[in-house]
Amino acid sequence: MDGPGSARPPVSVVVATLNERRNIERLLTELDPAYEVVVSDGGSVDGTVDAVRHVRPGCRLVTQGWSRGTSLVAGLNAARGDAVILLAADGSTCPSEVPRMVMALDGADLARGSRLERRSFADAALATVASARLGMRVTDPWCGATALRRSVVPRLGLPDLTGHATEFELLLAYRAAHEGLALCEVPGIRAASWHQPFPTNSLAENSRAIKALFAERRYASAVAVPAARRPVDGVVPQTYDRY
Repeated sequence: MDGPGSARPPVSVVVATLNERRNIERLLTELDPAYEVVVSDGGSVDGTVDAVRHVRPGCRLVTQGWSRGTSLVAGLNAARGDAVILLAADGSTCPSEVPRMVMALDGADLARGSRLERRSFADAALATVASARLGMRVTDPWCGATALRRSVVPRLGLPDLTGHATEFELLLAYRAAHEGLALCEVPGIRAASWHQPFPTNSLAENSRAIKALFAERRYASAVAVPAARRPVDGVVPQTYDRY
């Protein structure tokens, strides 16, 4: 709980971890000290939590049983910044991209990143389905870099998303689109220099994500839904000035 006179940080960065000691040390070192950082750990046994406390003592640390969806929901609920950025611990989004993700919220309620590398046919198929379901251009469906206004979080039905894994960010964007919120894409997201790329997502993962998008149904909202807003076509300048 905040003490008297404490100021709410304008930007919160949420990172879900599970045995990410080496990566999280690098990520936390490179993130701007002005950001509130929330690390949501799912039961690491490699010293990840100790590394977080050592590298960034002021970090907000949330721990619970492992599930990627549960970790991200816990992190989103713990974040206090007006702008909340979801980053992967593996450096697939360079920490220096955070200001550009925040800038995207000047004209949108939620922004998704898009990376430059070539994608598989299965990824392209998922991108086509996601674009149709979200009503916006989705170039890179597996880019986890996501920025959203904290004020819209209560409208996204987070408890229903705890069972999801790699498709969590895509379904979060779908929820936002379904609520009539403004979405945009941030192109050209770069990875950190120390990022180790993994093999492309499998056909099974893409199929699961497509199935999850079609399985989504309108959920009860505690707030009245406003008139739909036009999605912002994702043109966000590639500048790296501090927010």
